[in-house]
Amino acid sequence: MTRFTATPRRFVAGVTAALLLGLTAGCASEQAEAGDGATTASGAGEVTVYFTRHGQTWLNTVDRVQGWSDSPLTETGREQAELLGAGLAEAGVDIDAAYSADMLRHFETASIVLDAMGEDALVPTRDEGLREIAFGEWEGAKNQEMWSQIATILGYADYDALVADMANLDMREIFDTVAPQFQVEGVEYEGGTEAGERALDALTEIAEDQAEAGGGDVLVVSSGLTITMALIALGADPAELSGGIHNGSVSELSYSGGEWSIVSMNDGSYAGHDE
Repeated sequence: MTRFTATPRRFVAGVTAALLLGLTAGCASEQAEAGDGATTASGAGEVTVYFTRHGQTWLNTVDRVQGWSDSPLTETGREQAELLGAGLAEAGVDIDAAYSADMLRHFETASIVLDAMGEDALVPTRDEGLREIAFGEWEGAKNQEMWSQIATILGYADYDALVADMANLDMREIFDTVAPQFQVEGVEYEGGTEAGERALDALTEIAEDQAEAGGGDVLVVSSGLTITMALIALGADPAELSGGIHNGSVSELSYSGGEWSIVSMNDGSYAGHDE
């Protein structure tokens, strides 16, 4: 299986300090005698992140753009989350911590997944760093309307021409180019690259916290484009993501020694489908 590695944009200073402490202390037994309880980088546990897109929402069913706009899960979306939780449990995944973007659709998905896994005592932590990119004036518009306008801005003949070339495009670069023209006054502009880095920063902070706690499995629920942009920031081939991230799919990430690895992307098998 193809793997990608990347050093996060923001390296946590405390890990570097702990590593230096380990070198000067000489051995693990001497560190234990010091009794300060510090966790060194070499002693921190490996973290596996199950980076998941939310289940189907009301706005998904009517093909509307949904960034900072929000809507609850449909019955299908709740079933997707239940199947995902059951699939993760069957695969032997034991969630130690859970996070979601701060919208209803993300938190609802994470909560249902945990309940289906028998982890209902865990409450997902909402993190705005995981939310979808803001689509500005496109919020609530028909998806094809938005992409038709994007096609024009990028110089394509029409929507179909853009879709035909999608495998050759980097989603971050698309929104770096077009987003400034459709931002709402008073809303801070964020391009595709910034959205990917913002999500990666949030993921790295989550992984560092879990590594310091000894490692383990973490559920993280976000949105399709944000997941796409974060994966590309980690080194994924944009062509492998040109079909979009599916509702309830999982991209498995590993974090160890300050580096990320992509184990799998857009895996629908946990929720009972192969899309």
